Amino acid sequence: MGEDMVTVSYAVGWDTDTRRAFGPLTRAEAEARDAAGDPYVVLHRLPGREVPAEVHLVAWRDLFVGQWAHDELGRRTHEIDLRLLEDDRLFLRRYVERRYASPEQPDLAPDAWQLTVELLPGGRGRKMLYERGRNGGSFQTLADVPEERRWHDRSGYGVRAADAPRPPDGPGHGAATAGEPAFTGGEEPASLWRPPKPLRMELPVDDLFRPGNPFLMEPWEKTETAEPRRVAMVRIPSGRLAVSDALAGGPRELAERIPPGEYALESAVVVGEGEYEGERFPVTDEPAVRLLIRDEPAVAWELALSEGDDPRLLLDGHAYGFGTDGASGSFADAAAWETLSEKVRRCFEEQDDDVCESVADGHIRAVDEATGGELVTFCTGGDGTWPVWLGRSAAGALVSVVVITAYL
Repeated sequence: MGEDMVTVSYAVGWDTDTRRAFGPLTRAEAEARDAAGDPYVVLHRLPGREVPAEVHLVAWRDLFVGQWAHDELGRRTHEIDLRLLEDDRLFLRRYVERRYASPEQPDLAPDAWQLTVELLPGGRGRKMLYERGRNGGSFQTLADVPEERRWHDRSGYGVRAADAPRPPDGPGHGAATAGEPAFTGGEEPASLWRPPKPLRMELPVDDLFRPGNPFLMEPWEKTETAEPRRVAMVRIPSGRLAVSDALAGGPRELAERIPPGEYALESAVVVGEGEYEGERFPVTDEPAVRLLIRDEPAVAWELALSEGDDPRLLLDGHAYGFGTDGASGSFADAAAWETLSEKVRRCFEEQDDDVCESVADGHIRAVDEATGGELVTFCTGGDGTWPVWLGRSAAGALVSVVVITAYL
């Protein structure tokens, strides 16, 4: 691709539904957004193509640069997700390549050949090949991407990069234009391409633990919250809290410390009505559990992190959490984890009823006599990874640690 064939322009955003730029910008306006960290897009156009050959979304405040490449029919062939982990270097977090077998295959066709590479610092990562598309099974291996290809100079992206030569395997640049065609204004479309955001708590969690609040639990009817159920008191004398499946290996210890002490473990309760073959019946579910640190309302929620977690690396809608293959979790004193988890293992796998006690329906407690540390289990809605959330008061104090245990 010759360098004199490509023109560069700028806009506030890229509408993924209509595949058009939103809010054209001049070069000076793009520079201002770049300096402020506000998102904007850089469009690389080829003559005769309605859809740009490449679209770059630059969002320095969000530590993100995204890059899409399109074929002659406007279909996405490459997606690149870069994260600004250092002041002047971007890390290649995710790379997706698609190959379309025929002109009839639409953009993002589920049966298109696809290669996805997900990388993490320290040489880690995985590669997933879908030869028959996303619905046709995959072949997974470790990612064999050398270190020099995982990192990219920040100077190669954004408005100022339009003046610099592109790498040999990328498109060249012609003159940067003043902007997209005239724009008449209007609200931002819902399909505007945005920087990725980790999973956020959207539920009114405190309302789950207050009786009398309407709360939809499909497919039930007339559901509302009831008085929360007190499961047990849990002693955490070390102040090091682990929220993990006791049968899944080592503890997922939270980076947030709590004051050493004894805390109430509660389950939220939702009641309603169900119907089967014309018969109506009462139903009950427990969609969340919490360890109550302070008896104050939580007005803000944040994802609980453990050592080594880096929220800058989370993909859109993803979260860190504890993994389980047995639909189970627990709150425990991390300092006594080895003893406590071994007791739970013996209770479940060896049916040794003397090492643990039942404290409520579906919950058991293990105690480390040497330290006084305890572990109390709870059930989740299934296997997989379950995020843990920290609730904070208006003053910023930690008041509760919550796991949403149902698929809501």
